[in-house]
Amino acid sequence: MFTILSDHIILTGLILLFLLFSIVCQVISAVIYQSMIYQSDNMSSTENKLLKQCKQKYASYYKLNGKMVNTSVFVDKFLHKIRIGGISLSRFSHISGQMMMLSVLSTGISICYLLAEGNTLFQIMPYYLVSILGLYLYFSVSGFFNIQEKNSILRTNLVDYLENHYFPRLEIEKENALEEGIKKREVYAKELLKEEPKERDSHEEELENLLEEFFA
Repeated sequence: MFTILSDHIILTGLILLFLLFSIVCQVISAVIYQSMIYQSDNMSSTENKLLKQCKQKYASYYKLNGKMVNTSVFVDKFLHKIRIGGISLSRFSHISGQMMMLSVLSTGISICYLLAEGNTLFQIMPYYLVSILGLYLYFSVSGFFNIQEKNSILRTNLVDYLENHYFPRLEIEKENALEEGIKKREVYAKELLKEEPKERDSHEEELENLLEEFFA
């Protein structure tokens, strides 16, 4: 009975190829998400390029705006922009579903073609079995990896770290930079007061000229 699968190797190959692509897409997404989730537990010393890029962009936005970034929106945009081979990571699950539908469609076309050739329902039964087992495998893999749950966990980890750990650190660095700038200005002012009046006047004139050029 199962010899019909080998007799029509092209049809069978297409069905299995689409099914394989469907499973591979889910595996790729799951591996990447799981790696990022594991690394996100220790974001301060992570070596993951994507997570390091996330921290750098967050710091850049903070310094550019001078205030707290909308962390939830930032994380959503960051996760949406992650690309693997030019394809958004969030689209891999959709591609997986499309590949599975193509596998089912190929099975249906194969059954119609074989019926047109004069094969009996019993003879084409293996294609029904392949389709059912393919769907079972697809939903089993989907349930096992649960890409949506992994995405949600990663998002929660990133928002928690950026809001509750990284943002306060940026605030402290900003305050330290301001204090350091104030101290430098105070030191410069004291040194200016110690100078002779003529030298002080020349420094003041030079400073005024620089300010005029800057605001011109």
